[in-house]
Amino acid sequence: MGGREEIKHLLAEAAKFYAARDYEKSTNLYSEVNALHDTLTGTSSADYLFLYGKSLFQLALSQSEVFGKDEETAGGESDSDEEESSKKHELYQFSETLAEGDEIEKGDDAEQDDEEVEGEHPGENEHEGAGDEGQEEEPSDFENAWEILELARSVYEKQPQEPETLRKLSETYDILGEISLETENFPQAKQDFEKCLELRQAVYGTVDATHRLIIESYYKLSLVLEFDPNDAKDCQENLSKAVELLEKRIKEKGAEGGDDGLLEELKLKLKELKTTEASLNAIKHQSMAQIKEALGLPSDSKSAPAAVNDLTSMVKKRKSKPEKDTASKKQKN
Repeated sequence: MGGREEIKHLLAEAAKFYAARDYEKSTNLYSEVNALHDTLTGTSSADYLFLYGKSLFQLALSQSEVFGKDEETAGGESDSDEEESSKKHELYQFSETLAEGDEIEKGDDAEQDDEEVEGEHPGENEHEGAGDEGQEEEPSDFENAWEILELARSVYEKQPQEPETLRKLSETYDILGEISLETENFPQAKQDFEKCLELRQAVYGTVDATHRLIIESYYKLSLVLEFDPNDAKDCQENLSKAVELLEKRIKEKGAEGGDDGLLEELKLKLKELKTTEASLNAIKHQSMAQIKEALGLPSDSKSAPAAVNDLTSMVKKRKSKPEKDTASKKQKN
């Protein structure tokens, strides 16, 4: 079996394991694909790197979920938290097909990009060097996935920016954002999701303004912004946009699988955000009133105008004295 035939075989096997959610095996196979491709061509394939990084991310995610369940069991937590986490994950993924079923299609077409990538990437040695530097610290699968997808992103961005390349690039930014969200690097997640939204609007927006992936990007942006009180307004705006587009999509194209339930979830989430903001504002107002009271300052708005009126009357009285003096001087003259 030749090198290219071996790559095709490995890709098919990896896709099967990925679809079966056996991410450990799929990750190992995608790693072999990249190593074999790099050996044969001396360059890196953005498509193969993307598949490898994506599988690494899913592996890291599945392991973190397992560890989380173990901790809950040890702590005596009920199953309600697990159900809530599962429900949140379903809401998190708007496009399950794209999340799990696109590897085979990409794998079949990935070799067509080899010539485009050749000579544009720094090369295998630099990639290996980056891995060697991180061995001492034993980087997590999240960190490894980030590095691989960053490499895929850099290769994609050097290719001609055609619609298909932009689509793949948008998905790369999307998973980069998810990794940052999982590792609580919220500023980076915000930046990646914003770039993903920009690319998805460019790819899908002109044909379908209510494309599910565009809606997903607005929703993920709201998730990131929710963690920063300073971004509360932007958080609500992005979630409101997701609700608006999903309502429009259902109205124009009919509800797809789970759309009605998803819409209700988004509306409930938006209502909770608004309620939380109102509660925080009330607490803030009450705290300010207590501080003013402790300092002996007026805590209501009625006291301020009275002080202004008193000052105004004082100014008028001070002005009236020079006028009388001037009038008496004129009479004497």
